[in-house]
Amino acid sequence: MGVNVIRVITALWLVAHFALTTLYVFPTNPVKVTLEPLLDAAIGTYFSQSWRLFAPKPISSDYILLVRPLSDNEFSVAQTKGLPSDGWYDLSSPLLAKHQSNRFSTYGRFARVALDAVQDYLDNPDDDQLVQPMVELASSFCKDIGQCNTNYVALQIDKVRSKPWSERGTSKPRAVESTLVGIFLIDPSVENAHLYQI
Repeated sequence: MGVNVIRVITALWLVAHFALTTLYVFPTNPVKVTLEPLLDAAIGTYFSQSWRLFAPKPISSDYILLVRPLSDNEFSVAQTKGLPSDGWYDLSSPLLAKHQSNRFSTYGRFARVALDAVQDYLDNPDDDQLVQPMVELASSFCKDIGQCNTNYVALQIDKVRSKPWSERGTSKPRAVESTLVGIFLIDPSVENAHLYQI
């Protein structure tokens, strides 16, 4: 009889534990709010998790880091007439595509550095230190494609929003918000990354 009692207690404990875990990872709802102290004391203390069953803020945009190599002459023209609309290169999309085709490569690490720098900059555009990783990647890109007469790079971030559900089947293009980061001197100390080919 003692073994059966232990089995019943164990089964009840497991059912309660998994029920609390399920509530813990669910989005906020009235039941979860009511049981919040119990959930924090039981699951939050001993089995805390850094994920949620339903993401509260799903990714709704893609970020693209664009670079425009500039010669000294182009830099002078850009100071008075603005940046040219042609000759911009996408630095982040090729890295993501190469990472998706070969998961064991280091392309993912480079793409993550670029996208983290972009998001950090957009969160805090006044911090000059957050621009440096983007400048280094752009400088390496210019060396990779043989832009020897380039001394400056213009950086721009395009935020490409996802289509609303009502527009999924249409040919309407995705909305794009562009943020000009600025024009920077190329970092001559950066080595070729051998990631880009034009």
